[in-house]
Amino acid sequence: MVKRALLASFWGLTAFYFALSQTCPTVCVIIPETVIIERVPRPIPDPASETAVIKQFLSYGFHVVDQAQVKFLRLTDPEIVERARKGDLAAIRMLSERFAAEVLVLGEAVSTVTVFEALQIPERPRLQDGRARVEVRAIDAKTGRILAVEALHTGGIDFSAELAGKKSLERAGDKVACLLARAIAQNYPFPSRCFKDCPPPVPTFGALPFEIAVPVPVRGLDIGQLFATTTETALSERGCKTAQALAADYVVTGAITDWREIKTSAINIPVLDLLFRGIACWVTVDARVLDLATAEFKAYEVTVNVAGIEILGFRFGASPQDIARAVAKEIAARLGAQCRER
Repeated sequence: MVKRALLASFWGLTAFYFALSQTCPTVCVIIPETVIIERVPRPIPDPASETAVIKQFLSYGFHVVDQAQVKFLRLTDPEIVERARKGDLAAIRMLSERFAAEVLVLGEAVSTVTVFEALQIPERPRLQDGRARVEVRAIDAKTGRILAVEALHTGGIDFSAELAGKKSLERAGDKVACLLARAIAQNYPFPSRCFKDCPPPVPTFGALPFEIAVPVPVRGLDIGQLFATTTETALSERGCKTAQALAADYVVTGAITDWREIKTSAINIPVLDLLFRGIACWVTVDARVLDLATAEFKAYEVTVNVAGIEILGFRFGASPQDIARAVAKEIAARLGAQCRER
């Protein structure tokens, strides 16, 4: 009898563990969104953030309610969606029963689109910049308990205002999906086949033209834009993800606060010293790294020394490009560790 009871207990525990390991909650994602173009709000019938979250959830191994069913509900009964988003437990349970979903991911997303003046080219289509924010909550449908809350900003660029807004919303959904999935997974005994681990969002960097706060002995060259371009190149070479400035998560810019040159004669004979002489440049930049999501920034000073020679008026080394690259490498060296950590 004892042996039979032990055997029954063993098989009972085995069956319980097997059933538990096979259980993965079904998730219903509802994130209505709006794109504001020229100050006019425009609801989007096919939300890009919602689609991006669903796509990522499926890649992680989640069970997800068909988006077509959610779209039909949004069109036929928008009131229940709004009530659920505001925390109405009755509405949450109605949605849960309708879609047989244990977890509801509810929220909203908005994108504001403007003309990106910094990148306009005469007689070319105007480049549009979209900045999006998505706010979502994951709710246990049975209890109404909030499992996760996430919010995220990001951007997108296109020549079409509508597509710029959609791209920014899609990128926001892509970035917030992993944060949500990790938080939901902590509340369920997910085996690896039900929740595949996901990489955290990777920040993107862009650069805007640097301000020139002191006289610079260079003519016919946009030094501020040169510093921005070389900074983006240096960041990319360090392994950072780069994007056009306002479509990025972090924007690098700064001010050139000091630029000094010393020329030394190699031949101590009047006139002949113009044939060949050494050049040393000291340049100081106050760099700023702006977090577009929080409006916070980090500032630090970068000083570089660059040497070169000048032969018959032609400079080899210590050119504006050499100086810009030296400054960019210093900036990228500070931010490169941040890219690798994430």
